Amino acid sequence: MLPGAWWRAPLGADAETRAAAIAEFVRARYGRRDDLARTRADHRARLARSIDEAARAGAVQMHLSESNDGGIAFATTITEYAVPGAFGTSAEPALLAERVVGALTSGVAGARVDAADPWSAFAAQGGVAFAKGESIVLRRIVRRGTERTGVGAERSDATDGPDGAAETAESITVDYWITVPGSAEVVLVSLSSVLAALEPLMLELFDRIVAAAEWRAAPTLREELAAPRG
Repeated sequence: MLPGAWWRAPLGADAETRAAAIAEFVRARYGRRDDLARTRADHRARLARSIDEAARAGAVQMHLSESNDGGIAFATTITEYAVPGAFGTSAEPALLAERVVGALTSGVAGARVDAADPWSAFAAQGGVAFAKGESIVLRRIVRRGTERTGVGAERSDATDGPDGAAETAESITVDYWITVPGSAEVVLVSLSSVLAALEPLMLELFDRIVAAAEWRAAPTLREELAAPRG
């Protein structure tokens, strides 16, 4: 359960359905004022591009924050990626985590990577590991400058203000690599926000979201057949 209100991006929809959903989302932000037509068009284009990029990268879910529990937007995007079979066939969480860390620390520009001790390299990059039930979670923070418009959403899910003025803001992206219990799979949950100035608070929020997430068992054939059809 995500705190506040979120819009789920139509990753699996056809082009027409996706365009209609994006248009409705943007229209809800800016209304139909003629002087905001350019802003709406720019936002639709950016949002469509970010959804396309996420879909091509293998994203299975993408959500954009609309407001928190207090009704205030906090400019956050959550994207989930499935990474089946990328780290071997072992379902042992510790081994999977070690392989993920090895992949994350190899070939990083400017990093001094000791192949015999990838965990030290991971920690030097600000990475941390913690347990979540039977899973191991690897967390890494990426900070960067990003184009920002209006009320402060980043380029991938930008929300322009009434004047449509662009500016530069720092963004924070926190990647959580989570081992799937009883499986050789790893899930990547990436949370991004342009509220980098509030990094400690955003990191606490992101950690809470990941901690509260629960694994859902795949439905059986009987359950799928019994499910109501819309």
